[in-house]
Amino acid sequence: MAQDAAIWNMKKEEFLHEFIKDPQNISKLFDYMNDGLMITDEEQNIIFINPAYETITGYSLEELRGENPKYISSGKTRRSVYDDMWESIEKEGTWTGELLNVRKNGEEFWSYITITHLRHRDSKRTYYIGVIRDITERKNHEHLISHMAYYDSLTDMPNRVYFRDRATEALLQARKEHAKLAFLFLDLDRFKKINDSLGHYAGDQLLREVAQRLQKAIGDHGFVSRFGGDEFTILIDSPYMKDSLEEVLDRIYQFLNRPIIIKNQEVYITTSIGISLFPEHGNDVDTLLRNADYALYQTKDEGRNNHYIFESDDTDYSLDKLIFESDMRRMIVFDQLEAYYQLQIDVQTEKVYGTEALIRWNHPEKGLLTPNVFLPIAEETGFIKEIDEWVLRNACQQTQEWRENGYPDLTISVNVSRPFFESVRFVDKVLAILEETKLPPQQLSLEISENTKITELTAAARQLLPLRDIGIKISLDDFGTGYSSIGQLKRFPIDHLKIDKSFVQESNGNDTDAELVKFIINMAKSLNFNIVCEGIETEEQLKLIREEGCHYAQGYFYGKPVTANECEELLAKWR
Repeated sequence: MAQDAAIWNMKKEEFLHEFIKDPQNISKLFDYMNDGLMITDEEQNIIFINPAYETITGYSLEELRGENPKYISSGKTRRSVYDDMWESIEKEGTWTGELLNVRKNGEEFWSYITITHLRHRDSKRTYYIGVIRDITERKNHEHLISHMAYYDSLTDMPNRVYFRDRATEALLQARKEHAKLAFLFLDLDRFKKINDSLGHYAGDQLLREVAQRLQKAIGDHGFVSRFGGDEFTILIDSPYMKDSLEEVLDRIYQFLNRPIIIKNQEVYITTSIGISLFPEHGNDVDTLLRNADYALYQTKDEGRNNHYIFESDDTDYSLDKLIFESDMRRMIVFDQLEAYYQLQIDVQTEKVYGTEALIRWNHPEKGLLTPNVFLPIAEETGFIKEIDEWVLRNACQQTQEWRENGYPDLTISVNVSRPFFESVRFVDKVLAILEETKLPPQQLSLEISENTKITELTAAARQLLPLRDIGIKISLDDFGTGYSSIGQLKRFPIDHLKIDKSFVQESNGNDTDAELVKFIINMAKSLNFNIVCEGIETEEQLKLIREEGCHYAQGYFYGKPVTANECEELLAKWR
């Protein structure tokens, strides 16, 4: 093998030597390249550009000869980027990165560029060669995905994902400065009644108007987002918290108490507001939001159109949480957990592809509890890793039983929380469970939520590679509710991309949301991902994703999450 490599290297050197001896070869190479090529002398004066570079920038060689490459710079790229660039060129001899430049017509464009420092062997002259690619379209797509992830499609105001990120940053700053913050949770009183009587279109108009009024009411005092439905969240970060909070509340009531004209009718709306304060009522975003939410329901109990500030001695709430934690210690020991399964169907063949395992807690007093009720507390208390491991083991065992009973190609999808994913023995535990249950790795898909921002963790991505190498599929769940750039998606070892159900369910009769679903599907296909659409409930939604080439679907259209025995009956039906 070593001899073959040596022969190949020698042939390659001979070929290159022969190739560059003919100037016409070099000329044709430069002329027909799809990427732009620029060469400068050691003073960084441009001495050559190829036709592709002219096409990308709009400038001819005559116009750029003798100019510095920064002639086309937009002036908007951070100075630190250029500092890093020159440091890399000096140390490594090359740099690759993204720069925002300007064409001759004044239009900004993004370029993906590699700059290499070369020294001529004979003349000792120095040259810099830049190979440039126009990636404006890709960056525009990334911006669109970012906007979809961070902004509400109805009101075009920040959504809950953006709010959490912004609030997390504000908390970090507040801790450094020993400052106070206020979290407000707003709910429109009797919105459902208005929505039902005037129609959903009128309800949407009302929400848009309320969003605009809230933003005007808050002004520079804080930050507003639509949390979902008729709920809004506000972060107040003004330095004089007590006075600012009272002033903001007065302005909210003042702006919202004015009539809203919808369908030539005056509509009056009131709001209930729950408030929690940092640092008095919590030290993290989830706790502060949960306490504000609790305060909101206290407000509604006391008559609506009012506000209530959370009190740390709300003993019923605190006691309930403590009891929950205590019960959680017994749920695995006493076998109170149960895995439910929801079908995943191949959209094109209408055959079962697999199932997703979803956890339920058979609480001895509270009855059957869904994940949204107990998993947040499980994450807080550290039980989430035990729950994840339980689900993985039981789901693999059940799937292997189904395979032995006549469903050999069935795939099982299992959600993985960030704490379990980041645990030191995560890979070892997954491999041990597969060996224990005898489930082939190819039949397991691990789902990791985009909201965990896993795609930002290079080390985490590397942790998945040994699992993927043996055939385990990796699925990015809830896509669209977090923010992953296309560049991050390409670097992360993903097989499946699951489009969050909120996008699909809002596509009914909504051209904008339907176009977003189409865009995400086609973007995922261009990256060679298999696509799973969640939340399919209607024939119309199924038709939309099928026509766009979506691979798999799950949702109530095919069946709700059910017990293992009930799922086996569904498997026979869709066989």
